[in-house]
Amino acid sequence: MIPIHTERLLPYLFLLALLCIAVAFRPLLPVDETRYLSVTWEMYLSGHVFVPTMNFAPYLQKPPLLFWLIDLVWSIFGASRVAAMLVIFAASSLVIWLTTLLARTLFPERDDIVRRIPWLVAGSTVFVIYSTLILFDMLLTAFVLAALLSLLAFAKSGNRWQAVLAGLFIGLGVLTKGPVVLIHIGAPVLLYPFWRDRRVELAPLKFFSGAGLAILAALIPVAVWLAPATILTKGNFVYDLVWSQSAGRVTGNLHNSHGRPFYFYLLLLPVMFMPWVFIPEVWRLKLRTRIRSLIDTKSPDLRALRLLSFSLVAVLLVFSAIYGKQPHYVMPALPFATILFGYFMAEIKLARFRNTAFVMLAIFGIGHAIASATAFKRYDLMPLANFIDERKDADWAVAFDYQGEVGFLARLEKPFEQVDNPQEWLQSHPGGYVIDKTSGDPGASEQVAFRLPVERGYLVVLKGQH
Repeated sequence: MIPIHTERLLPYLFLLALLCIAVAFRPLLPVDETRYLSVTWEMYLSGHVFVPTMNFAPYLQKPPLLFWLIDLVWSIFGASRVAAMLVIFAASSLVIWLTTLLARTLFPERDDIVRRIPWLVAGSTVFVIYSTLILFDMLLTAFVLAALLSLLAFAKSGNRWQAVLAGLFIGLGVLTKGPVVLIHIGAPVLLYPFWRDRRVELAPLKFFSGAGLAILAALIPVAVWLAPATILTKGNFVYDLVWSQSAGRVTGNLHNSHGRPFYFYLLLLPVMFMPWVFIPEVWRLKLRTRIRSLIDTKSPDLRALRLLSFSLVAVLLVFSAIYGKQPHYVMPALPFATILFGYFMAEIKLARFRNTAFVMLAIFGIGHAIASATAFKRYDLMPLANFIDERKDADWAVAFDYQGEVGFLARLEKPFEQVDNPQEWLQSHPGGYVIDKTSGDPGASEQVAFRLPVERGYLVVLKGQH
């Protein structure tokens, strides 16, 4: 029997073990992880606060909150991947804690459900993957949960300060990943008439007025950043973030918008319940009978179950209608799926979930150890970064769509020049180097100073003649 205090701590130690495995065995993955740390590095190096840069030119595709938080940690511990992962650890820990708090809020008398939630979050396949990546989605999920909890408190108390607090969390969500936060928090808000408890919660009109107040409050943190950023970029930041990014992903007009079929998220939905669906006891539960009994007896739990299920379905439908699709776009819906699952699985022993989570940890560790000697070599750009670092004083250019792949890794302090004709540039820059990307092996030649096999081809460094 594990003491209750140890039990509460174990999921967070589990998360820490995941991060240690990732840092030990997995390189920073291009293009996302390498790009975001390069943007953060340039902000750290330049001291520019309001306008992120990539290759020392304005990077107008993402808001800066994650970059700010990593820079804050770097100012204390120095610029490193490990220090950056402290921010991801904090955000992922908040997701575990806030999901547990949401379960306790929705089912206050069901400690059996609440005790299972930390393991159902920490050990889920989706969380195991994304809690170890330097992306925006864990931080966004934490703010969505915080905003929803504040709105639930407002629905019961009518205290407008709770609505204002929810708005501030929504604003921080916008600063994390842009207007997409409104989809995640908008689903439970707009569906309020279908899940509210008429005995103790506000009438829809009063609740929606509070939600409107929350939206106004959300403008406060956004304006603190967006006003100076808009002035400094002459309005380009608003256009790129709101129109080029958000509208472009919806319509598919954005370059590399990850277009996928409408049913993409439907195919991924079972992954939200893995690895738990492999527990034999799960398949022995008579879920259809349980659900029918809840409806027939008009159980008070139906209100919370409607909130969770309706919000989950609404979020998945909205994102399915959007042209651009990536698995992590629906990460903030994971807590809804997790609590729903936990509700119906509460009679399964807690040890079952804990042990299954540790099996996932073992698979994660062994898989990473094997991949570090095989597949991950195609993603490791440190050899190229080291080559560049040894020749920092030379002139450098890139002849492909550079996305900051080596800015952080090589700790660059000046931009690469973007060129279309490497040979012409090398002739005018004797002793210079051009990085290019090829689909096949360029072979050995006097002009090829370095080549690195990557996921889709080779990164090649061409050298000029002295």
